[in-house]
Amino acid sequence: MSGPDALMLNMETATTPMHTLKLGILDTGRRGSPLSLEEIRTALALHLGAFPRATQRVTSIRGHRARPFWVTDTDFRLDQHLEEVTLEGPGDESFDELLAELAIRRLPRERPLWALTLVHGLADGRQAVVVRVHHAVADGLAALNCFLHATSESAGGPLPQRHPLPEPGSPVADGRDLDRRQMRALARRDTLRLVADLPSVVAGVARTARAAYRFDRRALVPRFMGAQRTSFSTPSAHRRRCARSVLELADVQRAAVATGTTVNGVFHGIVAAAVRQEMIARDEVSSNPSVAMFGVCRDLTSTRTEGNDLATAAAYLHTEVADPIERVRRTAESCSASVALRRATGFELTDQLATYTGRLGPRARPIAAPIAPRVMNNVTTANMPGPRRPRWVGDIKVESWTSFALAIAPADVNLTAYSYAGVLSLG
Repeated sequence: MSGPDALMLNMETATTPMHTLKLGILDTGRRGSPLSLEEIRTALALHLGAFPRATQRVTSIRGHRARPFWVTDTDFRLDQHLEEVTLEGPGDESFDELLAELAIRRLPRERPLWALTLVHGLADGRQAVVVRVHHAVADGLAALNCFLHATSESAGGPLPQRHPLPEPGSPVADGRDLDRRQMRALARRDTLRLVADLPSVVAGVARTARAAYRFDRRALVPRFMGAQRTSFSTPSAHRRRCARSVLELADVQRAAVATGTTVNGVFHGIVAAAVRQEMIARDEVSSNPSVAMFGVCRDLTSTRTEGNDLATAAAYLHTEVADPIERVRRTAESCSASVALRRATGFELTDQLATYTGRLGPRARPIAAPIAPRVMNNVTTANMPGPRRPRWVGDIKVESWTSFALAIAPADVNLTAYSYAGVLSLG
C-alpha cells in the first residue's frame, strides 16, 4: 500500500471513521418503477471487475502493520456489501439521520473496504444510493471517476464496457497475490529503504522550507499549526451529523466575476461567512482569521479510480472581516496563494513523508488534537469540479451527487462541494 493510502487507513480509530459517503439521488419516474437491489447486484457483477480495489482486502505482516498489502479477497461475496433501507418518513430529517448512522458504521477490515445502501422512501418517490468507501481506497477525484465510469451522459446512453467480477481462483489482473513469505521480504526491504532514504527526505524538507520562505505571497498563507483553537476544535466524539445543501453554480460564478476572484475563492468566502455567523452566535468572534485545510490534486485530468494523489493546503477564512465583499476577496486571495504555494513546492515530498507519518501520525494525533493550544485548521473543505449535466444509469436519472468527507480532530467540521449539473452540491 502506498504511503498516502496507508496513512488514511492507519488514521482510523473508534471515534474517527475514515470512510466517505457518496450519495446519489435517483429519479426513476421515467421508467415507472423503482430500482431494486437485485438490479444493482446484477449490474455490479457485470462491471465491478473494472475496479480492482472493489475485490481486494487489507492484510499486514506482524512488525510491519503500518504498511499493509492489498490482496484479492478469495472469499468475496457481493451480497456482503449490499443492503437496502426504507425511511420511516419522507422528510430530510430521517434521511440525514440515516446518513449520520452510515457515517460512523465502520467498514469491516476482513473484506474490501466499501459498501452500498439502497434507500427507499424519499419524497416524490425518489430513491438514493449511498456508497461508503474508505479513504484508503479512493480520494475525491478517484471516487468521481468511478461515478463517471458507471454512468452515461444521456438517458439510455451506452453502458461502460463490461468487466465482470473475476471467477473464484482466477488470477488477478495485476499478477498473482503474494504469499506471506514474499510479503515479509518486501516489508523488510521497505523498512531498510526508509532508513536509507532519511537523508534525502531531510534534504527535501529543507528545500521545501526554503521554497516556501521565498514564496512572494507567503504572508497570505497560514503557517504550520497557525490556527487559533476555537469551539470548532474540540475532542472528537463518536457521533456524526450530516446535512446537505446546494448553491446555484451560476450565482457563484457571477460573484467570482464581480469580485475578480474564482469559484473556489467565492466558495471559501461563503464558508468564511458561515463560520463567522456561527462564531458570532457562540460569542467567539476574534481579530484572527480562521483557517481551512483542503486537498490539492496533483492532476485533475487523471482518470484513475483508486488511490490518494493529493497534498494538503491551508488558507485563511477571513472571519474577522465584517464587510462581505472584502471577506470574499481576502479569503479568495489566500486560497489562490495557498494552491500556488502547494504547486510550487510539489507533491513528491508529501508522498515521501506520508510513508513515515503513516507510522507516527496516527499515534500523535489523538494525543495532540484535544490539547494543543494551536491547531492546523478550524474546518476542512473540498471543492471538486464534476459533470456539467446530470448523469444517467440507463433510463434512471441521477438528480444529485453529494459527498460527505472526513471529519478529523481537531477540525470536526468538513464542508465538501461537488459541482454537478449547474449547482454546487454541499455535504
